[in-house]
Amino acid sequence: MSRHDKPTSRRDFLREGLRSLVNAGFGGVFEKLERVSELIERGEPKPAPLMPILSCETRALHPLLETGQITLETCCAVLHELDIQGVSLSDRYLSSLHPRYLENLRETYHRHGIAITGVMVSEPVNLSDETTLSRRLDELTERLHAAAILQAPLIRLHLTSERDEELLERAALFLQRLLPEARRRRVRITIENREGIGKRPETLLHLIRMSDPRWVGVCYDFGHGAPERLYDAARMLAPYAFHAHAKSFAFDARGEETTIEYGRVLSILRLASYVGALSIEYAGEDDPIEGVRKTRDLIRRHWRAY
Repeated sequence: MSRHDKPTSRRDFLREGLRSLVNAGFGGVFEKLERVSELIERGEPKPAPLMPILSCETRALHPLLETGQITLETCCAVLHELDIQGVSLSDRYLSSLHPRYLENLRETYHRHGIAITGVMVSEPVNLSDETTLSRRLDELTERLHAAAILQAPLIRLHLTSERDEELLERAALFLQRLLPEARRRRVRITIENREGIGKRPETLLHLIRMSDPRWVGVCYDFGHGAPERLYDAARMLAPYAFHAHAKSFAFDARGEETTIEYGRVLSILRLASYVGALSIEYAGEDDPIEGVRKTRDLIRRHWRAY
């Protein structure tokens, strides 16, 4: 380059390198990287980082919370004793969304070394009910704000409709209305693979691609879906997962879950470079503490990083 030529900027240099890789046949991944580079250059917000730690859903401790044997405030001591580093809070157990209450709750967990890995919105959103959509949007905006105060990186939604043929379009429009607030709070939105928009993996992935995969992803539940497609669904959803529910029901004499091949599911997540929380959701009929403990041991047996 002569001294009269304009120097190549760092941004142009990176873009030319990415374009060369795209031309060489590495299109999809590097086109996404170029897009992310442009967003960063423009100063747009980045999502809060995910937490690659072992977590527990408050839903797993529902029998104890429901009967008052523990509270949300004392739950952190239980998890600390179980050597679990994270908790995912169902909003049904939050007695208030007032910032001071949420700040105190966050600090209580942090003092015990427990990070808050997500806020699970318990009430499904019926996208066919036009009379409640505005109210639900306001409620979810409050949940995004609550998650930001709690320093949780994501919320979980369950989107449903009375008419399947309009579900995808309505879900995409609803997310577009919610995304500006998610970006402002730097909190991701996840959709669980369950009834509604998450029932078929193909439909859920279509919705994510229609939205913004940096901000909208999967809350992957090990136990949801048709049994014959359980592991195919895992392979499809794992690359888009921000959060994972390590569902368990019962265990055999070796400590393996009787309905889910944990080694197989965790291998799929590991191959997809999953970096979110593995959050235990024991849903069996035995003692919940023992169920959580057995699920913890099972995860660590198959994936020692957690």
